[in-house]
This record gives sequence, C-alpha cells and structure tokens, in this order.
Amino acid sequence: MRAYNFIKPKKKPLFKEDTKLWLIFITASFFLYILFALFLLFKSYLFNKDSKNLTQQIENLKQKTTEIIAQKEFIYKQKALYEDILTKNDLVKQQIKNLLDLIPDSITLEKFYIDNNKLIIYGITPTKDVYNSLMLPPLKSIFSDTKTYFYELPNGWYRFKSENFIKSEDENQTTKN
Repeated sequence: MRAYNFIKPKKKPLFKEDTKLWLIFITASFFLYILFALFLLFKSYLFNKDSKNLTQQIENLKQKTTEIIAQKEFIYKQKALYEDILTKNDLVKQQIKNLLDLIPDSITLEKFYIDNNKLIIYGITPTKDVYNSLMLPPLKSIFSDTKTYFYELPNGWYRFKSENFIKSEDENQTTKN
C-alpha cells in the first residue's frame, strides 16, 4: 500500500532562517575579531617601532648632553684662564709702571725683558754708586736674586745689565724639602 500525500512536499533547507541569521552574525563577529586582532598587531608594531626610535633619540640626546657638558666645562676653563691672564696682565702693567717710576732721572733705560720669574734691564748710569744707591735697593726688595754687570763706556759712564729673579713656588718647595 502506498501512502499518498494531499500536499506537494516542500524541500527542507539545510539550515533554518534563524540558524542562517545566527551563522551570519557569528561569521561577521569572527571576521571583526580577526580584523581587530590584526589592527592590534599593527598598532603594536608601530608602537615598538616608535619606542625604538624614541630610545635612539634618547641615546642621541644623552650623548649631545654629555658633549654640551664637556663644552661647558671647557668654556668655564677658558673663561678662568682668560680672567687669570687679564689679572696677570693688569698686574704686569702695574709692575711695569711701578718699575718705570723707580728709575731715577740720571739712569737711562735702553731695554728690558720681562718673563714669569725674571726681569732683565739694560741701561746706562753715570756711576756704579748712582745705580747701587738709587736703583738696586728697590730691585732687591722685589726680587729674591739680583745680579748686575757693568761695562765702562769711553765717556766714563757705565752700561749695565741687571738680571733679577723671583723664586717660583716650585723652587721654594724644593729648597724646603
């Protein structure tokens, strides 16, 4: 016996409409999840790249800072040296002025040489006594060692060379030891 249906059979879909809708939402969610993960990986890559660039910049800035500090110290040393030279120059100018004020009118200077620890004077004096009484005492009060050489000129006057030395601090320390 055969059974007959009164209605024509309909094809049954593999998935119902509700299931299809849920599968679309799950697939879209999964696709969005993968896109979001890729976005995070890309952002992480950019962050690491920026981090490395910033680390390199920090190292460069540290190196430049070190160089600037070294330049600053060099400039401070140069400034101190410059100020020391200015002070010494002012002192030498004052000493030259004082030296020239010491020279009596009867003695004529031809030239003089100044170094750190010595002064050499060349000049002409009418007699040895004029030099020894008017010029030698102030020189002896300034310098620790004074030597004078006289050469008689045909007119009876004397040409002299006076070598005057100041003991430096190094020499003073070696003589104490």
